[in-house]
Amino acid sequence: MKNKIKAGFLGPEGTFCEEASKIYAKRIEGKVAFIPYTTIHDLLFAVDRGRLTEAIVPIENSIEGTVGIVTDMLVKDVALVIRQEVVLDISHYLIAQRGVNLKDVTDVISHPQALDQCKDFLRKKLPKAKLHLSYSTSNAVKQVAISLGERVIAHGRVKGRVFAAIGNRNSAKLYGLNILARKINAKDNQTRFVVLAKKDHPPAKKNKTSIVFSIRSDRPGGLHDVLAVFAKRNINLTKIESRPSKRALGDYYFFADMHGHRTDRVLAQALQEIKKKTSFFKLLGSYPRK
Repeated sequence: MKNKIKAGFLGPEGTFCEEASKIYAKRIEGKVAFIPYTTIHDLLFAVDRGRLTEAIVPIENSIEGTVGIVTDMLVKDVALVIRQEVVLDISHYLIAQRGVNLKDVTDVISHPQALDQCKDFLRKKLPKAKLHLSYSTSNAVKQVAISLGERVIAHGRVKGRVFAAIGNRNSAKLYGLNILARKINAKDNQTRFVVLAKKDHPPAKKNKTSIVFSIRSDRPGGLHDVLAVFAKRNINLTKIESRPSKRALGDYYFFADMHGHRTDRVLAQALQEIKKKTSFFKLLGSYPRK
């Protein structure tokens, strides 16, 4: 019998991260116990120190870009690698207490990114609504269900300031609330979640490998030399992105994703050559490509 996996996700319950965790659980054998964590710091350190087997966290959004805290911690703070990835279509919903209609809403609360992604809907449908910030979409829905809701429904009637939250449909179901409007995103929106662990994934039919490196600041053409290693071996780079190293102005780490598994002969040779051309190199894991 497989050992039970103890996995943490960025909570609270009802978040998109929990939704990604459930998708991941269906892919693997054995049972998974999921534990919500409040911060990415605590979650990744819990895996790094052996209190958890795995962590599921967002690493990239098609609109907002890279989740910097995750990539920064992978470079400097923890010895973890990517074991799996889950790409989730993000759909936002306008959620309120039962008995509330769209015309009743005076205030909207959600995570800043969710509010920004739904700004066109809010401008057209709720132009006078006051906007409020929460640290997650699920927390916004919870506030509407518990604390803010107490001021909305009184003796079966809607009165005073009426709050709605922007969140996902699972959080509406979790807290027994009503969906006022569905899929209110301004554009298509996807978030890439990764499963982080001490070991990456064995080779699958299709694989992806992630690395991070930095080049010597006094070496002209350093990045070109690294990219040429992939080009001459016909290795497909699917992403390359720079992030400040936070050591000095103009000093960067480069994150790269590519097709192939680190154990593939051609890719293994390329990675060995890149190590010699860079001042810092770290393998961030190989995993099935979706």
